[in-house]
Amino acid sequence: MNKSSSRRIVRTAVAAAALVPLAAVFSGATASAAPAWGVPGAVFVGTNHNNSGDPSQPGNQIAYYHRGADGTLTLIGSFATGGEGSGPGQRFAGDGLGSGNSVRVTTDRRFLLVTNAGSDTLSVLRILPDRLQVVDVVPTGDGSASQRFPNSVTQHGNTVYVLNAAGQGSITGFRLGLTGKLTPIPGSTRQLQANQDRFAPDALKDPTQISFSPDGHHLLVSIKDGPTNDVIPGANPTGPGRVLTFGVDLAGRPSKDFVRTDFANRGPFGFSFDNRGNVDLAEFVGGGVEDGHPTGAAGSYRIGRDGHLTPISTAVADHQIDTCWVVNNGEYAFGSNYTSGTISSWKVNRDGSLTLLHEVAGTIDKPGSTQGSTPLDLGLSPDGKNLYDVLPGSGKVAAWRIGTDGELTKVGEFGGLPQTPDGDHAPADFSALGSPAGIDVS
Repeated sequence: MNKSSSRRIVRTAVAAAALVPLAAVFSGATASAAPAWGVPGAVFVGTNHNNSGDPSQPGNQIAYYHRGADGTLTLIGSFATGGEGSGPGQRFAGDGLGSGNSVRVTTDRRFLLVTNAGSDTLSVLRILPDRLQVVDVVPTGDGSASQRFPNSVTQHGNTVYVLNAAGQGSITGFRLGLTGKLTPIPGSTRQLQANQDRFAPDALKDPTQISFSPDGHHLLVSIKDGPTNDVIPGANPTGPGRVLTFGVDLAGRPSKDFVRTDFANRGPFGFSFDNRGNVDLAEFVGGGVEDGHPTGAAGSYRIGRDGHLTPISTAVADHQIDTCWVVNNGEYAFGSNYTSGTISSWKVNRDGSLTLLHEVAGTIDKPGSTQGSTPLDLGLSPDGKNLYDVLPGSGKVAAWRIGTDGELTKVGEFGGLPQTPDGDHAPADFSALGSPAGIDVS
């Protein structure tokens, strides 16, 4: 083969490779190849910083880490999203958003979607080898009471939906263009009957997560509503704990009405989907009261064609406090326990049921502050072999390797995030502080 032919083959291969991410945007396929710049992957964490009360402070940022083959993280830098986070929460300083999936890598791994709860906007950032670049920032509603405080985002193909958690709550959709620009989908906004009576919404009760089902036919929204007063005195729940399911038509618009599944005030929180499309759901007070403390659990549910969730495993208790986020790699599920400062694990069985593997599968370093490490949102590497957890109380990201038997081996904890205040309550809503929340892994 002559040199000219070799060059043509190389150019053709490069051109073909360049088309793959663009196709993935519209196919909904999950990319698994490593980033083009020669590192195994990356981790992205939202700082959820707010500077509305102090312009000398940063607004919302993304901490960008390169991820090594051994699971270790190297901080590249923190990059502005073009919006405001919420800052620490009034009820839980370490959890200003009370949500899951506030930061999402697009399926082609070219862009990052980030909610800005303090400015009621959604940002798109281009992922480059050494930085993040703002491509677009759009409002997530008209500014009315129920179209504020976006705290979760999801994508399927070229369709993006965001969850607004304030007031009655709402969802609204956008088209994601090839260059990362967002265009609102006319007629896509739906109200949720979320019954939130304060602003910022209470993380004990607020709408928590929006996600497309793997096939893109449904949109699911979890609403915690809060536990009953006999579990936490004075909780005054806003409902029974609910998951709302919308059908999605070919134009990407949700059904006019939702199907509601109730959870007897077990606190449905963050959720993920197993390899068969079943829902694995954190129920932060689903484990009952033990030694005077409400404990957490995880459950699994099958999505019916009409959107109803049918229980497979109901409230499989882990005996830890505040199980709020659950992810799975198809074989094992992992939950982070906000107050206990631990990770729990379950076996995901072939029928979709969950069996508790370890009450404490992973431990987290104690930072020596009143509130502890406050583990939040979890992220899995695309190959399912590494687990990452945001630690606002420590200002770090914890990392573990996942064994073939589901056992966790600690890789380390990596700094670079703002540390939330030392205490259970923030000084004020939207205070000029960071409260890291939201993680995704590529």
